[in-house]
Amino acid sequence: MDTEQRAGGEMGDQDPNPWATPQGPQQPVAPEQATPQPLPLHQGHPQQPGYPPPPQGAPQQPGYPPQQGYQQQPGYPPQQGHPQQPAYPAQAAYPQPGYGQQPYPQQVPPRYTQPYPQAQQPGYGTPPSAPTAAYDANPYATGASWAPGPQQGWAPPPKPGLIPLRPLSFSDLFGAPFLVLRRNPKATFGSALLLQGLTAVLSLVIVGVVTWLSLSRLSQAAPGEEDAISAGAITAIILSFLIPVAVSIAGSAILQGIIAQEVARGTLGEKLPLGVLWRRTKARFLPLIGYTFLLIGVVTVFIAVAVGLGFVLTGLGGTAGVALTVVMGIGALLVLIAASVWLGTKFSLTPSIIVLENGKVFASLARSWRLTDGYFWRTFGVQFLVSSVVSVASQVVATPISLLASLVPVLFVGVDSEATMIVATIAAQGLSLLVSVIIGAITVVVISATSAVIYVDLRMRKEGLDLDLARFVEARAGGRETVDNPFDVAAAGGKATR
Repeated sequence: MDTEQRAGGEMGDQDPNPWATPQGPQQPVAPEQATPQPLPLHQGHPQQPGYPPPPQGAPQQPGYPPQQGYQQQPGYPPQQGHPQQPAYPAQAAYPQPGYGQQPYPQQVPPRYTQPYPQAQQPGYGTPPSAPTAAYDANPYATGASWAPGPQQGWAPPPKPGLIPLRPLSFSDLFGAPFLVLRRNPKATFGSALLLQGLTAVLSLVIVGVVTWLSLSRLSQAAPGEEDAISAGAITAIILSFLIPVAVSIAGSAILQGIIAQEVARGTLGEKLPLGVLWRRTKARFLPLIGYTFLLIGVVTVFIAVAVGLGFVLTGLGGTAGVALTVVMGIGALLVLIAASVWLGTKFSLTPSIIVLENGKVFASLARSWRLTDGYFWRTFGVQFLVSSVVSVASQVVATPISLLASLVPVLFVGVDSEATMIVATIAAQGLSLLVSVIIGAITVVVISATSAVIYVDLRMRKEGLDLDLARFVEARAGGRETVDNPFDVAAAGGKATR
């Protein structure tokens, strides 16, 4: 079979111009008249089953115009047996690229007006740069506060100083009083040591001088005046003990105010020296002393009334009177203990209120009562636990030294020199007194700091003081400090406890 026959059989005897528009319908040919002929084989390919050519006279498909821009691929010769297809003209805008180039030109996307400029993406190994000026409209993404890395989530409350600015946990309340002593020992322990030492010196001087004068007067009394002079000497010695006790009470009240001032300023991150603490607190010394003696007066009156009733019942005589006196004495003791615990806990925040809020005595008592509403057992539990720990520790240290001081005279019994025994006894007693003063100073600081820390915690819980203190710290850091004492409700514009 020659080339024209193979071409005609393979192309289905189509018109030389297959894309031309048909001139008109042709007469259909009956199926039995169309004789299918097998298609010839292509060179180099296995024989495939042939398909009959379309029937003569069948309407041809409408032609489509040739697509522009496509040329015959170079390097591929036409297959034998097929007429060479006419070449399509090249598209002027898209010339056929050569080898080594991109086959099609890249389409340039349309340029749109972007609301924000695109920041250049950092390369591998290059740290990302700070945000551009396009982010300045967002106050939460400024260059000053931006930093590379993951987004930060919840941040803990600030802790500028002694305690974090949030309602405190039980462990915070227990540990903060000891931290007060360790954080600023010169101001806290120094103040306590000064007051404790002053009380000890006054006790030695006043009681020692009164005792020496009384005994001297008794030794020079006439034979008929010994009883009267002896009674007077005993009364004078007892009264002489009241003066150091009063000084000790006043000193404890002053120290509570100083420690409250230290806790307040330490919460704000300040560490004031001893002289500054005393100058800040000295205007509140008299209200502190008045509050302390008021409580002592109430307790004294209660004891006096109980003792008076006991004498009255005892005067009734008989077994019934004695039994009533014993029962009343036990009941009065229990009532005194319960009242001391209850009132002592409810009024324990009064020194802090007097100093930090410039409150008067009775107004401070009422405010302390309101602050502890709903938190009585929490306040009492923290104070009782801290006091128990400090008391046990002080007894562990002070008891061996006191026993050693009491055994010194016994150890020097066989010494011939009386002066040596006197010197050794004085040295042992002096050492015991020094240890007692040091332990007492530490105890007073820790217990006073406990009440002050509880005061700050209750105000954070009930009045939102932590937010006010955080704003104060931020304002102070930015040079915008408006008040000197953010704890003062009137000065800071705060609200009283609801």
